[in-house]
Amino acid sequence: MTSAAPIVGAERARRSRGAFTLLEVMLVMALIAMLASLVVPSIRGFYKGEKLMAATDGVRAAAAQARLHAIDEGIPYRLCVVPGRGNYRAAPDITESWNQGASGEYPTVEGVVPNDIALRVQSQGQSVSVDSEGESAVSFEVGDVPEDAWSVVAVFRPDGTADRTVEIICSTAHSLPLSITLRGLTGTTSVRRLGPGSTPAAR
Repeated sequence: MTSAAPIVGAERARRSRGAFTLLEVMLVMALIAMLASLVVPSIRGFYKGEKLMAATDGVRAAAAQARLHAIDEGIPYRLCVVPGRGNYRAAPDITESWNQGASGEYPTVEGVVPNDIALRVQSQGQSVSVDSEGESAVSFEVGDVPEDAWSVVAVFRPDGTADRTVEIICSTAHSLPLSITLRGLTGTTSVRRLGPGSTPAAR
């Protein structure tokens, strides 16, 4: 005849193990904190990269629209940025279209990238933007950019070509910059990510 005492003791031990010890809880929390410290920077970097790509797409779209308007309207269109800030604009290559707050008969495109993204322009490997190498400043509101703040990127001709080949560099902290290459011969653009020590594309 077997004794019931061991069975009762095992049952009692199983019932008394209903909660985690303080040490176990602390170990789990430490593991969660370690995983979070590894994952959160990656998520932030991904978000910054996506935001930079969206900003680059906006500038590239403005260049494409400037080219199309030049062809459709039969007049040259100028693409400009505000160096070190995030403003960009495409409008006819005539003085009246570039007066502050002007809105003429021809279509214009104006936009701004997020404040932590800066734009600068390079041609033949040399910066052609004033104050473009420093820390990015807060962008102007759309429509409030002073006339003398614009820096010409390129002028699109009615035949679809541009007057020069340039690169527009879109950069932000903690993310590799993106370069929009505008080809003068075709007036088209392409985008590439610049790695550490990258040089502008060959002309």
